[in-house]
Amino acid sequence: MLPEQIGNRPFCIYGAGIVASSVYTVLKELYHMLPAFFLISDENGGNEPEEIDGIPVKRLSSWVNELRDGIYAIHIFYYIIAVPEPHHAAVIRSLQETDVLRIGASRMLRITGAEENALMEAYYGGFLNCRTVSKLTAGKQSAAVDGRVVCGTEKERRIQVFQVKSHKDRLLHSQRQKLPEYINPIQAGAALTDQVIAEIQDNRGDHISEKNGNYSELTATYYAWKNSRAAYKGICHYRRIFEISEEQMQTLLSEEAEWDVILPYPTVHYPDITAQHLRYLREEDWNALLLALQETSPDYLAAFEKMRMDGGQRFFNFNMLIAKAAVFDNYCSFLFRVLERAEALVTSGGRERSDRFAGYMGENLTTIYFLKNRDKLKIVYAGKRWLT
Repeated sequence: MLPEQIGNRPFCIYGAGIVASSVYTVLKELYHMLPAFFLISDENGGNEPEEIDGIPVKRLSSWVNELRDGIYAIHIFYYIIAVPEPHHAAVIRSLQETDVLRIGASRMLRITGAEENALMEAYYGGFLNCRTVSKLTAGKQSAAVDGRVVCGTEKERRIQVFQVKSHKDRLLHSQRQKLPEYINPIQAGAALTDQVIAEIQDNRGDHISEKNGNYSELTATYYAWKNSRAAYKGICHYRRIFEISEEQMQTLLSEEAEWDVILPYPTVHYPDITAQHLRYLREEDWNALLLALQETSPDYLAAFEKMRMDGGQRFFNFNMLIAKAAVFDNYCSFLFRVLERAEALVTSGGRERSDRFAGYMGENLTTIYFLKNRDKLKIVYAGKRWLT
């Protein structure tokens, strides 16, 4: 476990995004450990913060210059690599190729998906009165047949979690890895290409597939809302799925009274979640989203403003969830009602867009929806697994 590996030694956190800030929060609040600074690559764009919670964010070249000037002793620092797992190899390479650092492998501690999930599990066990999947399933026997979740035909299927894929996705090393049977690949944006990459496509039935350039994975969410008859519905990504085995899922399905929705662990943002929308949305788009909320769902806007006034820091990224059909459909009714109005506001005058703005808006709306309804819903958190 990370705290035991570092002990009282000085360390920095490589990264300044959602993985880094969430890992930092757990280390600070649960283990009373503070990094000397956050470290980022020189190649990072200009959206990185200058500090996180009062702790400086340094670029690698600046840190190397400080070491060359003798400000710090080189050999004592540990480097916690807290970026999405697919980027670990590049980070390690950049550290090893910087000769002044002379970092041995034992001082580079990677936050793998499993390590991140373990930290989040330790921290969020009681947050929002939720129980995590591991606690919910601990010590219980699965009722699965031959260890599998029984799905049946599409009309009879009890659970249908759609893994969103696109013909533009890069090839993954784990592409042939066997996924849990409850996961169903769906081709998003199928209306925009002649290529067929999945048996289920989001341009069938009632759909908005042609809007994929702006809505991203949410065109698949819309398909699930309008076309799936499963008792439980969900969305995950081609390279990011929930860390829930078939056996755990079967146990969850047998405990239907115990939960309404499964969400990824919330990410943490400093000083609050206001900075999150500025990272991915233009200010005019953000203002349009707030106006759309005011016009279509004023109670949700009021809840968001209160959350922001209270300094809310938790955010539900990735537009991922698994929920009972009634919860999923109610969430989608809210989500697409607001997005439809926001889309009309930001594309007025026939302006063409294809920059995923609605997908980014969706993450904000997902956060608003579930934080507003957290006292009405039984929310379960689960870790995520990166497919590389």
